[in-house]
Amino acid sequence: MPNITINQESVSLIEQERVTFQRFVELAFPQCVTLMGIPRERRFISMLPASYVLKRREDGVGWDDPMVQVALWNLHDLGIAELSIEATPEDGAGDPQIRFDRAEATDMALGRDSSINFSTVKSGRAFIAALNNVVHRSFFLNGVEHEIGIQSRPEIEKIAELSHQGRRNEEGLLFAISRTLAKMVQQGMTVEDVEVKSGMELLANLGCIAISVVPNEDRIVFNGFSIMSAMSSGLLQGLSWDQLKKMKENVQMMINQIGARAETPIVQQSNRPVAKRRRRN
Repeated sequence: MPNITINQESVSLIEQERVTFQRFVELAFPQCVTLMGIPRERRFISMLPASYVLKRREDGVGWDDPMVQVALWNLHDLGIAELSIEATPEDGAGDPQIRFDRAEATDMALGRDSSINFSTVKSGRAFIAALNNVVHRSFFLNGVEHEIGIQSRPEIEKIAELSHQGRRNEEGLLFAISRTLAKMVQQGMTVEDVEVKSGMELLANLGCIAISVVPNEDRIVFNGFSIMSAMSSGLLQGLSWDQLKKMKENVQMMINQIGARAETPIVQQSNRPVAKRRRRN
């Protein structure tokens, strides 16, 4: 049975239902917005399950609590083997802290698409890998890298509807959104505008992470795709494994087409593995 060492004692990891992993990610996702306010080099998805463990332990919840177990599974899958928890001092001067004493870079920590597979999707353990991708995604617009961020649902829906209305015949949503984004750029909007940010986020949800808008032409060049970005978004949106496999095949086809153009595809940055120390605010 897998385990994680906490304060030099081994804590067993007990299999949990997928719905419990899903419930945890629903609690954690809103915190990703705050997490993205931290500089990229100090932004670790492990902060979310670590903070949850700290809070629940302060409340006296045991290690066998299903949600605490999910948080521990998350830490385990991110490569954390040993950690220490320091309680709040008796005089109340200071916050409880968690320290990662031994860790290694796993596929989930590094943001590799291999971390989202049949087994991890079925068990629910892939959710933390998807969240890790969300807080590290970049988009290359005309060759310049921009962090995607997380836009509000109304803003995303507004651009999605605008793209839908502008679809030509039966063209795919990817092309419709790309043209909508290109039109906004040609009209003088920048990546500081929420509409442009929403367009980039929608494209990343479909696996597209790089486009170039050709000036004075109704033409867009696709420069990069990410399987991990597409599968992460699809998983968080509730797609089944079969649907995720189909999405992976479609994105891989686009990657192959880019490779055949004798141009170098833009590769998404790898995620940093784990944090060394975490203080709960």
